[in-house]
Amino acid sequence: MLDKFLFDEAMDDPENVKTMLGIILSKKTNLKHPPQTEKEQRTSTDNRQIRLDVYAMDEDDVIYEVEAQKENTHNLLKRSRLYQGIIDSKLLPPGGIPRTDRTFEIYGTQYR
Repeated sequence: MLDKFLFDEAMDDPENVKTMLGIILSKKTNLKHPPQTEKEQRTSTDNRQIRLDVYAMDEDDVIYEVEAQKENTHNLLKRSRLYQGIIDSKLLPPGGIPRTDRTFEIYGTQYR
């Protein structure tokens, strides 16, 4: 499932996303909205954008961000932090602290 096209096609189906999250997290997940593949996010029009492979939200407003990485580009830690920062910034209430306990980043890789 690390082929970009096949991964995106499979993850367009909400049932596939629910099944995958259920296996990985060992709990049942009911999605609030259909998952979005190749979702672009940025903090402003002048800043760097990210493209999330799969973005989903469950009925409890927990966000799941799933990435498939075929090759080791040796930047997974930095990229993960960048993605988490941008996702968190979207959840930040004015003058508040984001609920970072409500987001999950899941990376599927074929390397260690």
